[in-house]
Order: sequence, then structure tokens, then C-alpha cells
Amino acid sequence: MLLANFKPDRITFVGVLSACSHGGLVAEGHKYFHNMKNDFGIEPTREHYACMVDLLGRVGQLEDAFKMISGMPMEPSQAAWGALLNASRMHGNVELAKLAANKLLELDPEDSGTYVLLATVCAGNKRWGDVRMVRSMMREKGVKKTPGRSLVDVEGKFHEFLAGDVSHLQFDRICKALKGIFLLSEMDEAEYYALAVASDY
Repeated sequence: MLLANFKPDRITFVGVLSACSHGGLVAEGHKYFHNMKNDFGIEPTREHYACMVDLLGRVGQLEDAFKMISGMPMEPSQAAWGALLNASRMHGNVELAKLAANKLLELDPEDSGTYVLLATVCAGNKRWGDVRMVRSMMREKGVKKTPGRSLVDVEGKFHEFLAGDVSHLQFDRICKALKGIFLLSEMDEAEYYALAVASDY
């Protein structure tokens, strides 16, 4: 990019830092984060800090990720706290997850995703009392988890499915088809070929 005389801007660095995050490239991420200001005069924004928190969190450097948030010269964004919460889930750090979730809930008290993620972290660490506390907080605040939803197009007609919903008119038929797909995925190639040949007759 630089060889082509292209001068990176704020958005370019968001992309570069995000790529470093997804690639686990800690040294490179730090280098680009500092070069942004030192070489190009671009002040890091909330988005850049969130990318760095995500990078550090993904590789398990949770303490450094927390220091990054704590050292921000502006109020940390939901993206930064969300990255820390997700990293805490990945690495099983309940206390840091609670801290990040509390900060997120200060910013958006009705975000069901924050409650669900925190409960998941607690459950993954067998902290059942904390799970009950999170669910109780959700009830008190009237926060409901939005169920997972899928739309499937079958011959031009859309069918909606909600997680846990058994009210679809063709529920039994759908379950049988899914079981069949599952069984096929368990077969080896020879078994699948034998079944396919037999079904042709």
C-alpha cells in the first residue's frame, strides 16, 4: 500500500488492526497502532482501541486488554467492552466478564445479549449462583432473550423458524428430514453410495 503511494487513513487502520486481531498478530497490531499516530498523525479512535482490545483478548492477554481499555483517553465504547466480555468468555475469566458486562449494561441496560453472554461465562465455570443472579436481573428489568430465528426459502416460499418453536405445521416432517441428514452425515462414503444406488431402484 505504501509502495503504491497510498496514504492510509483512519478507516484503513481499522481494517488493518481488525486483520491483526483475527490473525492473532499481536506484535504487528501494536506496531500499526503506534505507527498510526507516530508516522501518519492519526489519533486512535474508539474503533482502533476496540480492535486492540479484541486482539489482546483473543490471544488470552486479558490483563493487557483491560489495561488498554483503562488507558483510553476517551470513554470506552460498547465495542471495546463487548470485545473484553467475549474474550473473558473464551478464556473463562468470570470476574473480568462481570466487570465488562456491568460496563456494557451501564451503556445499554436492556441489551439481552450482554446478560446471556455473562450467564454463559458463569455456567461454563459452574458458577450456578451467578447464573441465577443474572437471570434474576433479567426478570427484574423485564429483559427477554430474543430467540434465534431462521428463514428458509423452499421453492419460492419463505418459512420462519424460531429456536425451540414446535408449532410449525410440518414440524414432524422437518424433524424426520433433519434426522435423515444427520444420519447421512454419519455414514462413510461407501455406505452413502450403497444407499444412493439402492434408492434408485
